[in-house]
Amino acid sequence: MARNGRGFTLIEALTVLAISAILLGSMVPSMTHMLHRSQATAAHNWLIGSIMFARQTAISYGSLVTLCPSFDGNQCGGNWHDGTIVFLDRNRNARVDPKDVIMKRFYFPIKGATITWRSFRNRRYLQLTSMGYTNFQNGNFVYCSADQDPRYRRQIVINMSGRARTTHDVDKDGIIEDSRGRYLRC
Repeated sequence: MARNGRGFTLIEALTVLAISAILLGSMVPSMTHMLHRSQATAAHNWLIGSIMFARQTAISYGSLVTLCPSFDGNQCGGNWHDGTIVFLDRNRNARVDPKDVIMKRFYFPIKGATITWRSFRNRRYLQLTSMGYTNFQNGNFVYCSADQDPRYRRQIVINMSGRARTTHDVDKDGIIEDSRGRYLRC
């Protein structure tokens, strides 16, 4: 009886399966790294966008603007990673009052990650004047991934003139340092 040569033997099928498993297993860590790095970039861009919008709104409207964390989109409160609101703060009290106008709500795109704000005068908000300057609140935002891996931490520094800059990996070890050369803390 002649074999028609169609199909695979069990040995061939197991060999292909083993090679596929090895290749897939070697790709998973790099895919995870790429995902975490992409999330860090998204969070960084989200923060920069929030800050730039608040600064531009302050300049455009010639008014003090407050950027603050907001869990409900109507009032300041909660954590920065809950989301933020930008509003015209007519009486400069960093609270949304009836005469204040909420200009925009930003939803934080990454679940489980955190953002902290540390500033001069220890405020829980960032205010920008009609000139685009901070209201004497230079400080920094730090993003930390859900798994707390230091390779994915990011920092944005805000100076008195309201300009935002990103810190970099100065010593090229794969971990970003703050402006003093120290590893970022979560």
